Amino acid sequence: MIIKSKSYKTECYKGILQYLLRESEQEQGFVISRFLKGDNRDVNALTRQFIVNETYRKHVRSNSVKLYMDIISYKAEDAKLLTNEKLIKIAKKYIALRSPKSLSLATVHRNEKSHTHLHFVFSGTHYRTGIANRISREDFKNKVKLPMEAFQRTHFPELKASEINHQRTLSAKKKR
Repeated sequence: MIIKSKSYKTECYKGILQYLLRESEQEQGFVISRFLKGDNRDVNALTRQFIVNETYRKHVRSNSVKLYMDIISYKAEDAKLLTNEKLIKIAKKYIALRSPKSLSLATVHRNEKSHTHLHFVFSGTHYRTGIANRISREDFKNKVKLPMEAFQRTHFPELKASEINHQRTLSAKKKR
């Protein structure tokens, strides 16, 4: 499992949500949301909710992060083992670890590439409080990535191909 996070400093809510909720991925997929009201597939309604939540921001800056998009990617060999039931459990756990107090949306993409991956969108601020949803790299590693890997190993040990060997990565960097 590889976890990536990207931040957006412009109000690109609609474009990101359209990408996540496109027709080609809806047939075998699901949508999970937190603090979002109404139809989870109505891009315009979801966009409005993200914009309204941003108005609560306490410290307004020109370069504030408006939106985070995270991806959990699995190797192609594990695709047949990844049922929606398993992916929903993984998505709920990730949301709880990454940003339990912000607007969030999660969906699965199976058709885009040869491997299954989960997409997440988080608002730049916590729900209706205006507190920034920032997480440091160190906290992201220790409070999100490593616990997610432990969760996967414990609950889904059959996903062997997608396990990450951190020792191998560290030794490769040392050789350079």
